[in-house]
Amino acid sequence: MPISATHPTLLWNETPDHGSEIKTRLKDAKRFTCMVAFAKESGFSLFDADLRSRIDKGMSAIFVIGIDFYQSEPTVIEKLLKLKTRGDVEVYMGNFERQFTFHPKLYLFEDSNGASAIVGSANMTNGGLAANHELSVAFESGAKDLGKQIEGWINDLVEDREIVEATDEIVEEYARRHAIYSRHIAMARRRAERAAVSPDGGLETLAKILLEMKADASEEGFASSVDRRVNNRTEGLEILKGLASERRMTSQEFLDQYERLITTMHSGGLHRGKTIVARSREQFREGVRSLLKLKDRDPAVLFDHLRTSFEGVDRAGTNVITEILHLLDDKRYAVMNRNSVSGMGLAGISAFPELPTKRNMDGKAYALFCAEATKVRTDLGLSSFSELDAVFNYAYWRDLED
Repeated sequence: MPISATHPTLLWNETPDHGSEIKTRLKDAKRFTCMVAFAKESGFSLFDADLRSRIDKGMSAIFVIGIDFYQSEPTVIEKLLKLKTRGDVEVYMGNFERQFTFHPKLYLFEDSNGASAIVGSANMTNGGLAANHELSVAFESGAKDLGKQIEGWINDLVEDREIVEATDEIVEEYARRHAIYSRHIAMARRRAERAAVSPDGGLETLAKILLEMKADASEEGFASSVDRRVNNRTEGLEILKGLASERRMTSQEFLDQYERLITTMHSGGLHRGKTIVARSREQFREGVRSLLKLKDRDPAVLFDHLRTSFEGVDRAGTNVITEILHLLDDKRYAVMNRNSVSGMGLAGISAFPELPTKRNMDGKAYALFCAEATKVRTDLGLSSFSELDAVFNYAYWRDLED
């Protein structure tokens, strides 16, 4: 149904939709005012070309863009700022320091005969202007002071510091905050979706994470992470054997080699304890030396052996012990740290300390952890604990980033 030029009419996203109606009204406008809570590229692109054409022909424009909840895309505000070089354009945006939500959705068109407007629920997004079920009132008004009233309100908002004039510096800061907020929202959304499917966790949760990781083509994705771990294990095992040799080592020599060793490992925070471990270097070396001579491959026996050997070696805890065992055989010994315990929790297995240490863990508990991790690894179709630990780390740092 065509919109009447004389009577208020309801407008929803059918024929015409909000975007089409904005383009139609821009054709004769001498002044355009747009005030929206959310602005995104998907909405702005619907009338960007028409807007530039009208500004080039002398139309003035005022934009006020809300930034609450970081829904507006900074690239839209950047493009609006560039329009200032083409003509009489003012751009305002929300103020980080204000707590009140900026929520209007107004598109005002002024010409020599008065003003027309679209006021309702439609933000400057593809959903708002075309795809969503939105509802607005589109109307004509002979009152030539309608624009002045809106401009007066904008000036009041500026004076009260509820909105500010957009600048490159302010938009740059907004873009920084927007990126952080977007990442955390994406992580929260994934966690919520997983929780909705499996509130107590389960294989479905980890299977989804594994699919996400395999689809990730970055250095943090599955393929790159697994390749990196294969290389790190090979290098780490050689360094470990060097540390276990009988040759004498100065404190600095040990520290250099130990730093190389923990660089091949994937537990967080190991670097913070390296100088403390170096103070007990001979005890550490003897523990590793004697471990390599053991014929027993029982995870309980090996864990207890290193736990006893490292009793007086501060900062050589469960994470270091299990990383060393993992270097020896990544199909038999799982890495146990905060990340992997969290990952097991996502699988619904919560029998282990959130922060495993030499005090709350022993060989029997570690063997149980390896047995449970083996079931998870097998169910996920993974070939080693290296692959499983890569998934655990991915889940921890992507979804529980601090």
